Amino acid sequence: MQASRTIAKNTILLTFGVLAGRALGVLVIKKMWPVLGDEGIGIWGAATDLVAIILVMSNFGLGTLLTREITRRKAMTLPLLWSAMKLRWLVGAVGYLFLVAFARYHGFSDLKTAAYLVTGLAIFVESTSMACDAVLQAHEKVQHQTIGQLVSAFVYFGLAFYALDAGYGLMGIVWSNAISRLVRLLVMVPLMLRYTGPWRWRDPEGGHTPSVGDMVKLGFPLFLATTFGILYNKIDTVMLGTMLGDVTAGIYVLGHRALDIMIIVPGLFGTALFPALARYGQQSNEDARRLGERSLRFMMVVIMPLTLFLMFTADPIVSWLSDYGNSPDSVAILQIVIWGLPLQAAAIIFSRLLITANQEKVFVRIGLGSMLMNVVLNVILIPRYSYFGASAATIASMTVSFLLHYYFVRQTELRSPVMRSLLGPTLALVSAWGVTSLGLGQFYPAWNISWRYLPVHEGWAAFLVPCAVMTAMYVAALAAFRVFGRDDLNLLRSLRRS
Repeated sequence: MQASRTIAKNTILLTFGVLAGRALGVLVIKKMWPVLGDEGIGIWGAATDLVAIILVMSNFGLGTLLTREITRRKAMTLPLLWSAMKLRWLVGAVGYLFLVAFARYHGFSDLKTAAYLVTGLAIFVESTSMACDAVLQAHEKVQHQTIGQLVSAFVYFGLAFYALDAGYGLMGIVWSNAISRLVRLLVMVPLMLRYTGPWRWRDPEGGHTPSVGDMVKLGFPLFLATTFGILYNKIDTVMLGTMLGDVTAGIYVLGHRALDIMIIVPGLFGTALFPALARYGQQSNEDARRLGERSLRFMMVVIMPLTLFLMFTADPIVSWLSDYGNSPDSVAILQIVIWGLPLQAAAIIFSRLLITANQEKVFVRIGLGSMLMNVVLNVILIPRYSYFGASAATIASMTVSFLLHYYFVRQTELRSPVMRSLLGPTLALVSAWGVTSLGLGQFYPAWNISWRYLPVHEGWAAFLVPCAVMTAMYVAALAAFRVFGRDDLNLLRSLRRS
């Protein structure tokens, strides 16, 4: 019960910090779109995604693994952190040199080159911040991570609005982001040093002091896996920009942005879950299985209706961000790619179970399979179907990732029945929306409600009434399909009281 309360608290804190930052970031995007246009957004989006690929590579797979090792050996917090940071800076330097060569090889303009290289500063700053995140998560002090995220978000928001109003354009946005990342690090490091540790170089019990070589051995399998994983998640924007131009990439970025934002939610839940799961894995496989199954079920209960809602509201979401140009295509992109959200959510829970079972080597095969599927499909589909082909490739590669995660979890001692967790919420959602759309379609035909359309332009009543009815029907369907049991309800009540 205590582990569940801790997971709930940490999830709320992390979600609040990151989503508050993302909400402010969305406001920045809305303001910068009319200023930069599709071409400027395409440059910004492609640079951001390419740097994200290099950043993940520079982290060397040591995010969750560093949290796990510090959780197990808190006396070694300092040498574990320092060794990880030295390795990250070294790999980051190689990645930055690649970024310079990439810009020169493609003959970028001075503005585009500057945008890429300044964005690339995040490779060093953010990889250091993420190492500090791992320490705070291992010590379950994520509230200090949240403080850094919030301060950084407000700095970025303020600087970006000022830069756009002052006429600094694309480079104003890029520098605002770089400065805000540095501020996050400067805020978080003192809090980490004060509230975690102990900060000593050697184990008082005489254990082995971890070195850079140990970090290489520890992280190499996940380095390959995370590299493959980020390639299949981000390479599509870079390929679109390179093959069809920055305008095409900008249209795709607009449609893809909601998925990029919402996919953070299951990621944060997985981050909050892992320290408790790692402790349980050391004590009892049965306890770890039970926690993993319940976490997956709770995740899917929330993610499935959220995904359907975002698909139905894609038009107002995209229109709010950008009410000109090729918004209809961006709407269609969002309606396709948003269905990657439940696939990624389930894969995140499976990945934490695999790490708990010390099976991180299988991530190489998972990442390689997913990346190959994505790259091959993008090469085939982008020339013919442009950003719609890239959208289809995204869903296909996420499906492969989900299936591979599920397969490898089934090979471990932490395997547990997941049909209740996966099929229960899905059946409840389909049933609830079917009853809602058919019933209201008969009573209010003027709303044009159907199984594939939620009224979003026919007035507030036509929008809110189906949402309210759907929520009630979904709760009833969850009970009818026994997705929740008495123990789950008791747990939720305890969380509310805690």
